[in-house]
Amino acid sequence: MTDDQRRRECAASPGEGEAVTTREARVNEAFAGLTGTLVARGYDTVEFLHRLTEVCTALSGTAGTGLVVVDRHGALRDIAYSGDRVRRLETLQIAEGEGPCLDCHRTGEPVVEPDLSRARARWPRFVPQALELGFRSVHAVPLRLDGRSMGALNVFDVRPGVEPGHDGPDIVQSLADLAVIALLQRRHGREQTVAEEIGSALVDRSAVERAKGVLAEAAGLDMDTAFEVLRSHARRSGTGVAEVARALVDGRLDTTTVLAG
Repeated sequence: MTDDQRRRECAASPGEGEAVTTREARVNEAFAGLTGTLVARGYDTVEFLHRLTEVCTALSGTAGTGLVVVDRHGALRDIAYSGDRVRRLETLQIAEGEGPCLDCHRTGEPVVEPDLSRARARWPRFVPQALELGFRSVHAVPLRLDGRSMGALNVFDVRPGVEPGHDGPDIVQSLADLAVIALLQRRHGREQTVAEEIGSALVDRSAVERAKGVLAEAAGLDMDTAFEVLRSHARRSGTGVAEVARALVDGRLDTTTVLAG
């Protein structure tokens, strides 16, 4: 659509035009924030990918987003998610060896299931547990590099029949592409293979998970809240989330300091 056509369309239906303009502004602002982080020196990959899943959830108008990547052994691993319920579902898919994110990665093509209750034959182990967690629909897109898949970005919703808006699929795929760029950017001039870059990010993610567990146990927090506490301390101290997590796990940083807020 040309700018002239868009102006005529907005003039014909002002309310709808304003809504489109507002949405475009939100999308532009979100992508500007993410790409701005990508070009900043020494950004934190774990924090970036987590933020990307939050942005994806908000822009798609769905309930949650998860990101899985393939490690150097060819196995899928969950690396980022918008909430702990999504993490549980991604972990479940990988453990069961079936589900939309696995199919998306294997085929390198998007997988859309608008009503999970009708997909029991397709994913007999995954679907009952997804429904139990409250999810009813899913849209998965591949992480692509040089024509091959290196994982998937998966968007879940609690309503059946819901897809991420008329422009949602394009937005979700664009965010998946940004995730690939973020993983490749870890090189910072070093000679590393893609597998090594992903492996390094997974090590950081593992440290964050352990640190979340430490905080959750120390203060009786759920895992989502523990992560927000970790993020808040990282921001206050001007340190990456993964670095704070390693310090906490190694005993160089105590829980009292992190929880102090």
